Amino acid sequence: MGIFKKTFDFYIYSSIHVGLAVYALVCLTQISLDIPVIKNLNETVFFGTVFGYNFLKYFAVSSVKTVKSKKYAGIAAVSFLAGLATLYFFMQLDSTIQIAFVKIGILVLIYPFLRKFGLLKIFLVSFCVSVITVYFPAFFLKSWTFDFYITFLQRFLIVISLLIPFEILDSKTDDLSMKTIPQQFGINVAKLFGILIVIPFIVIEFLKVKSNYLVLPIGILVTLLIHFSALKRNKYYTSFWVESVPIFWWILLLVF
Repeated sequence: MGIFKKTFDFYIYSSIHVGLAVYALVCLTQISLDIPVIKNLNETVFFGTVFGYNFLKYFAVSSVKTVKSKKYAGIAAVSFLAGLATLYFFMQLDSTIQIAFVKIGILVLIYPFLRKFGLLKIFLVSFCVSVITVYFPAFFLKSWTFDFYITFLQRFLIVISLLIPFEILDSKTDDLSMKTIPQQFGINVAKLFGILIVIPFIVIEFLKVKSNYLVLPIGILVTLLIHFSALKRNKYYTSFWVESVPIFWWILLLVF
């Protein structure tokens, strides 16, 4: 059991899980919009997410002695390999999409400087994820359909909702100057905000030419995850279960 827990924790802390979640969102776009897969894009997104997320997450502790522990050494190794893989697959992409990646990368890099602006931070993260998982997969389409725009808006909304449990859990340790939604308006208002956003996420699905009823169970699942969010939830609630929603959604789409 100890080995399993250590392996599972490493899987979570090394950001492999969040990488799979973002990878799943890319696949969701490709399947739901019925668009061809851009060669090397999915791999670039997966490895880039692992590398970028670890960079942002552990940059603050890079000068602390605990970084030298085996835990951080392993994460550093995964990040280094993910960085090399990102560079390899990135170099195989068309130059036009490379430029787009660099632009979104710049937005990601300024994230640490925007952490103190709670509302701006959550919208920036949602926008970046939406660009990476909806805009990039459809990059080479000659024209964007109405369904594309709806999908982009849905992705923006659902990512905001999925971030609410993180905001609630982190509010017990975040500096008050960060002014996150739970800090400014309270946990109940934050929950209500996240749940209300799920409603248009579901409703606008049925404006699409090719709608899919799977948004209903996903919307319900996200609502429940937000509802049961609390300060005393363990680390796996957000870092595994909440981040598993895109993977679960992708599996459902493949099955049904």
